[in-house]
Amino acid sequence: MKKLVSATVIMAVSTISASASTVLVGSSNGTIAEVDTSTGVVSNAFDAGDFNWFDIAVNNAGTAYVNDKGGTLYSVDLGLQSVTLVGGHGAFVNGLAFGGGNTLYGTGGGLLYTINTSTGTASQVGSGVGSGFNSSGDIAFAGNNQLFGTSTGGCGGGTDCLYSIDAITGAGSLVGAIGVQNVYGLAVQGGVLFGLSSDDNIYKINTTTGAGTLATGYNVAGATNGAAVQPSTVPVPASLPLLLGGLAGLVFQRRRRKS
Repeated sequence: MKKLVSATVIMAVSTISASASTVLVGSSNGTIAEVDTSTGVVSNAFDAGDFNWFDIAVNNAGTAYVNDKGGTLYSVDLGLQSVTLVGGHGAFVNGLAFGGGNTLYGTGGGLLYTINTSTGTASQVGSGVGSGFNSSGDIAFAGNNQLFGTSTGGCGGGTDCLYSIDAITGAGSLVGAIGVQNVYGLAVQGGVLFGLSSDDNIYKINTTTGAGTLATGYNVAGATNGAAVQPSTVPVPASLPLLLGGLAGLVFQRRRRKS
């Protein structure tokens, strides 16, 4: 007589860590891709359409937002590789980053903005960053919610400059010269501020002096116009590992009975 064996499967939610060295980039021909800051390897690249992306940012839930040269904000489902129109900024914005409270910030010219992710509307913060700041193309939050931005002005010609910006008042101060031009992407990984240039090079940027040191190169379609970091952990169903563990136990029981 065969015995009926039953098992209970427990559904749970677990988390897995995203790659500790991968950043997202948006390019001038509409490409969105992942780039490994250690090796320069490009992966999961897709053509989002006929766009000239200015920058890209990712919120805590893993939803990406990009804006184009025309001043329009879009949301991006990275899993489905689809783009949805949000709305116009009503201002020139070429840098994006999510900060505390999942607030989207932007920079353009000499100004800092908060951006409504439901409408795309940009609202000015303070009266200007000051100190010669002119947004080169990206901003990024580091530890202690400190905001950094690249600038085409403020530290002499021939190089982009790194600025520290107060996200509450909108005022900023010069950190120093990066040493290279067209640093249109900024992203923080493992406590390190990386700068990505339009000619596909990745630099480690010293947040005390502003100096950039070449880390590696890469190759993505179009010119890199922005960079962002995905959340370090993403929720995934843990039922499969539990189910496999349960099945392994059942197999072990059956083998014991046969022996």
